[in-house]
Amino acid sequence: MKTSKLILAISLIISLAACSKKEENQPEESQKLELSEHTKSELSIAPAMAENVENSLILTGKVEPFEERQVKVSPLVDGIIEKLSANLGDFVQKGKTLAIVHSTDVADLENQMISSQTDLVSAQKNLQVQQDLFKSGLATEKDVLLAQNEITKSKGALSRANEVSGIYGVKNSFYTLKSPISGYVVDKNSSISDKMAFHEGETGAFFTIADLSEVQVIANVYESDIAKVKLGYPVKVKLIAYPDKIFTGKIDKISNVLDPQTRTMTVRINLKNEGNLLKPEMFAQITVNFDQSKKLVSIPAEAVIFDKNKNFVVVYKDAKNVIPREVQIAQTTNGKSFIFSGLQEGEQVMLKNQLMIYNALNN
Repeated sequence: MKTSKLILAISLIISLAACSKKEENQPEESQKLELSEHTKSELSIAPAMAENVENSLILTGKVEPFEERQVKVSPLVDGIIEKLSANLGDFVQKGKTLAIVHSTDVADLENQMISSQTDLVSAQKNLQVQQDLFKSGLATEKDVLLAQNEITKSKGALSRANEVSGIYGVKNSFYTLKSPISGYVVDKNSSISDKMAFHEGETGAFFTIADLSEVQVIANVYESDIAKVKLGYPVKVKLIAYPDKIFTGKIDKISNVLDPQTRTMTVRINLKNEGNLLKPEMFAQITVNFDQSKKLVSIPAEAVIFDKNKNFVVVYKDAKNVIPREVQIAQTTNGKSFIFSGLQEGEQVMLKNQLMIYNALNN
């Protein structure tokens, strides 16, 4: 690399020697040199292009579980908490026991199951008796049909009791609260504990389980910036926990309600949570990129040379026409410098070795 730069510098000196008779007070636009073959082989240029001016808006927000991928789990009966089996942050599989509750409601359900089983056995015995009597001529066909109907009713009652028992997870007067999905415990009711009595509907959900394979970032937009955000705008998300990592997404949802206290509106960004890096409640900085309606000439920011409190580029016309040019920069965003004077659309600027050429032309 050092050898290449040395060759370039020597080439420039030789090329400039032919121009040494130029007067010192000649304008910069008229200073020219011819690029050597070696310099031309390393040439890298880019055209100035008219583009909508890009801008960015910085928002703050936090990571939250995806709305459609979380569920609040509550007991369906009143009772006393026998045991809590899950804690905040735990990963639970679908069907895993979260809590066991002792409940009189469950005891009543078990009694109904026992009663239904007893009624079915009794109905089966009665049918056998009626069939035997019918064979002996001591019972009618109607008596047999009635006995069969009692068996059908008893089976229906037992089936309903078994279904309810399965929903409640009933066993020996205990109700088992199970996770309906696989996911993480992202919230646990702080008011519940072992051996505590509770009333369903008053205590609230025991747990909130969330599938964190996909999360959402909720960002706040101030009233003055509402017009700058639109559905589908690309965003970059940075988190305090991972300062060197950038997560990319787009605005998926915009709220239509303004918070009267903060005068902000919320927007939602959905993100895939690869490696489970994103945790609920993490603070986030969100950069929204958007276009303004005006157009300016843009060039790669790396082409700009800052010297004597001014900005310059090296304009390339051909190997014999390489000219330093002062430019006025409106703004630099996302690796692009937007020029509002000094450069025309279609002109080409140098991206490599331009500083060395600029220095050679100005010595």
